[in-house]
Amino acid sequence: MTSNLAFVSQQAAKLPVLSVVVAGTGNVGTEFISLFQRQQQRLASRVNLQLAGVFNSRKALLAPGIDATEWQHSFANADHYQPADLLAYLAKLPAPKVLIDITPSQAFARQYPAFIAAGCHIISANKQGVTLPGPEYQGILSALEQQHLNWFSNTTVGAGIPVQRVLQELQQSGDHILQISGVFSGTLSWLLCSYDGSKPFSEFVLEAQSLGYTEPDPRDDLSGKDVQRKLLVLARELTLPLELTDITLEPLLPAGTELGSWDDFWQNRAILDQFILARYQQATAENKVLRYAATLNLQHAQVQAAVKLVAVSKSDPLAALAPCDNMFVIESHWYQQNPLVLKGPGAGRQVTAGGLHADLAVLAHHVELRSVVR
Repeated sequence: MTSNLAFVSQQAAKLPVLSVVVAGTGNVGTEFISLFQRQQQRLASRVNLQLAGVFNSRKALLAPGIDATEWQHSFANADHYQPADLLAYLAKLPAPKVLIDITPSQAFARQYPAFIAAGCHIISANKQGVTLPGPEYQGILSALEQQHLNWFSNTTVGAGIPVQRVLQELQQSGDHILQISGVFSGTLSWLLCSYDGSKPFSEFVLEAQSLGYTEPDPRDDLSGKDVQRKLLVLARELTLPLELTDITLEPLLPAGTELGSWDDFWQNRAILDQFILARYQQATAENKVLRYAATLNLQHAQVQAAVKLVAVSKSDPLAALAPCDNMFVIESHWYQQNPLVLKGPGAGRQVTAGGLHADLAVLAHHVELRSVVR
């Protein structure tokens, strides 16, 4: 028995160690870490996963071998830190190592080059990095290539729905994407699937807010900017040289209602109610339904990208959307007559954390292969 244990211990010692540092301790970050021990066990025969850091904008717990089941107690007593402290720790941490970005911060995403210089792979749920202005985004890609590091961002669109992975596999297999369309916002999905004209649209917005489906100011959802950013992520997955300004955006908010405070908006909510009611009545008269959709069309000489409220026929795939779900309709050379449709929850801490762990598993496989080659 002793010899068997020694053999197992020797085998474990030969496994590559992948150090994981988590940025963000909100709902998704907490859920990600709660699943970490299970992932350690699942990958135990291939790679030794170690939780080597957890931090947010205020304080940091930075130490190799953090117990994922006890991290919150330790984090409660963690110290405040400076960005230089974090970079110094990451630089000293033995490779391979990965930074998991579960923040919403553009300023943090702009630090990716520094993290890459410190030797970190990147896994991000944060859309801000993938949608930085083109020169900055290309700079990150160049830095990764020079350091032979990976960047996975599959949860930036659709949470756990593997839309980016599907696009990657279609392209790698020789298919050609013609169009991507869909509903990329669970909040707007719920609102337009639920709205039936029985009461003002603003009351549905208020209900969605009370259920926790919206941002603190629901106008952030109604602006459509998050959908616009997600469409840019998919465009860049297809290596298209687009910027946010290249994507036509028609907010769900009538002009002017985005200004002022939420209280100001609520006083003038009738403008929104009348706008949505008119569009709903027109769609109903045409036997159609309303959806807030994004479309990226590559079938013409010039790429066309738009985010707007549309009325679709009841035979359209988007008409079958369930409240809160996202849907991605992919048309390609292979899926031209019968599009490939992906749908499911497009948000939520469990599916997002699960998507991040899927990216981590892919990275762990790369690390394992590199250790075998060496």
